[in-house]
Amino acid sequence: MRYSGLTDQGKTRESNQDAYNVCENHRGDLLAIVCDGVGGASHGEVASSLAIKHMLSKFEDNEDFLDLEDAKAWLYTSIVSTNDLVYKKAQKTSEYKGMGTTLVALLKCKYGTLVANVGDSRAYALYKNRSMRAITSDHTYVANLVQLGQISIQEALHHPQRHVITNAIGIWKAIEVDIFDVEESVQSVLLCSDGLHGYVDERLINNILKDQRLHIHTKTQRLVQAANDAGGYDNVTVIVVDLNGGESHDE
Repeated sequence: MRYSGLTDQGKTRESNQDAYNVCENHRGDLLAIVCDGVGGASHGEVASSLAIKHMLSKFEDNEDFLDLEDAKAWLYTSIVSTNDLVYKKAQKTSEYKGMGTTLVALLKCKYGTLVANVGDSRAYALYKNRSMRAITSDHTYVANLVQLGQISIQEALHHPQRHVITNAIGIWKAIEVDIFDVEESVQSVLLCSDGLHGYVDERLINNILKDQRLHIHTKTQRLVQAANDAGGYDNVTVIVVDLNGGESHDE
């Protein structure tokens, strides 16, 4: 299995509040996570970093999964416990109050591949026929309007409140966790913060992902560059996981 991740501050932000990591255990299970800190002055970077570290710690301490349902249960409870941890830290001092983070994760084990998300960081599936679609649904005010039929998808792309999230790690005591099965026909999965999908056309994202001439590291570099070419208005983070690749590596 091959994978590559990259994060960039962008051109306008004073700091990078995104965080990511990819970890494999001795059984060959893989956990990839992208977090996008929210809260600005309320230390979103603390929330994203804390969430990543806690999830990796839970992963490293975990025993072997019994089946795919057991893996789903682990993923759900680990994300909920991450929310509890960040929420409690945010409530302890006024310095951290209001901090939080989105989270999108991929878990691959011998029983299958799962994706989970909280917030508006996304996972995309690239199928073996080279088509692409979003696996996750954004937890945002505008996404809710689209689902209710009050605005169109095109209107949502330019809505002034498109970045208002309705679900995030650490901000609310209770969260919603969406978990998806990744189909066997999926060749690779892209995890990304909204610094990518919020500014770069999905057709360009698809063209980069499906280009078989590009090394997987080059794909992550091209995706980040595309976000910066679009203005670099936000931090941007991407992880590409080739589910059918050879030896695992990252840089």
